[in-house]
Amino acid sequence: AGQRTLHTDPTALEQILFNLVDNACKYAARAEDRRIHLRVETASDRELNFRVIDYGPGIARDQAKRLFRPFSKSDQEAARTAPGVGLGLALSRRLARILGGRLEMGSDRPSGVGAEFVLSLPISH
Repeated sequence: AGQRTLHTDPTALEQILFNLVDNACKYAARAEDRRIHLRVETASDRELNFRVIDYGPGIARDQAKRLFRPFSKSDQEAARTAPGVGLGLALSRRLARILGGRLEMGSDRPSGVGAEFVLSLPISH
């Protein structure tokens, strides 16, 4: 396995990660388990994943697509009381696409137990 390199716009990457961690902090603030995880891992020879995981109230699967629309927030109480207008995920997804990657909601969280967002960006050798 040779060295892999991420060629990207550092300002855009910083903005995406800030938005994801900021969201995780907002929703984990009232949770019993307030931990937030940021994992960076190679998903394949061509992709680097940044995973942001929290243990807040979670997000229903049927709301996942809606969360990436501008001015959209979850229907849960935690979302209604959390600061923000619902632009962070929409902006982050747009930036991810500009960088040649994607931003998705992770699929391996149990329902009602936290949220996971995965930013995938292309890497080169």
